Amino acid sequence: MRGILADTIVELFDRKVLYIFGAMTLIGLLSIVGSASLNIQMMGEGIDLEEMNQALGNPVLKGLNMFMYLLVFMAAMATAGLIPGMLIRGRADFYLSKPVSRASLLLGKVLSIWLVYGVVMVVCVLIQFVAAGLMLDAFAWGIAQIIAINLLAFLVWLSITCFAGIATGSSGMAIMAAFLMWLMQRILTLHDAFKKFVDSPVATYAVDTLYYIFPKTSQICDLTDQVVDGAAHSWMPLYSSLIFAVALFFVTVVIFNRKSY
Repeated sequence: MRGILADTIVELFDRKVLYIFGAMTLIGLLSIVGSASLNIQMMGEGIDLEEMNQALGNPVLKGLNMFMYLLVFMAAMATAGLIPGMLIRGRADFYLSKPVSRASLLLGKVLSIWLVYGVVMVVCVLIQFVAAGLMLDAFAWGIAQIIAINLLAFLVWLSITCFAGIATGSSGMAIMAAFLMWLMQRILTLHDAFKKFVDSPVATYAVDTLYYIFPKTSQICDLTDQVVDGAAHSWMPLYSSLIFAVALFFVTVVIFNRKSY
C-alpha cells in the first residue's frame, strides 16, 4: 500500500496537476479579495452585513462548497487515466507480480488516489477558507461538513472512472464515462418534469428507476448547501450515490479478477 501511495504522489507531481489546482486557488483568492472590497464599500454605506449574510444563506460557505465541487470534478477528470495507465503492457506485469490479490491492488490504488488528491483539494479549500475568514470575517464550522461530503462525492466519481478504466483499458474512455455520467445525472434531475409531458407509465417508471440508481453528484452539492444552512431535506442523493459506488467497485473488482493482461 505504501508503494502504491508513493507512486500516486510521484504521478501527481510528474503530471503537473498541482498547477491546475494552484491556478484555481489563485482565482478563488482573487474572488475573495474582490468580495472584501465590496464588503468595505457596503460598510461605508451603512448596510447591515450580518442581516444580508443571513438573508443570502451564508454565501461564503456556499461559494466554498461550489469551489470544492469544481475541484472534485477536475480531480475526477485528472485521475481518470491513472488506473488504465497502471495496467498498460509492461507496467501491468510489474504490479500483478506483487504478492497481493488483485482486489487489494485495485482498491489500494483507488484509496491512494482518493487520499492524495483529497489532501490537495482540502488544502486548496482551507486556503480559501482562511482568506475568507481574515478578509470577510466568515469563519464557520460548516467548512468541515463541506469537506467531508465533497470527499465522499469524489469517491463516487472514482468508482465510475475506475470501472470504465478496468472495463475498457482506455484512459480516454474513463474520462468520457465520467463526463457522460455527469451529463446523465443532470438530465435525470428533470425526472419530475418528464412525468408531466409523458403519459406512459412504463417510461416514467424507467426514468424514475434510473434516477434512483445513478449517482447524483450535482444534488450532493445542493445537499451540502442545505446542510450548511441547517435545513437538509433529504440525504437520499448522498446515500444512494454511495450505494451505487460500492456496487460499482464490487463489479469492477470482479471484472479485474477475470481479466487477462
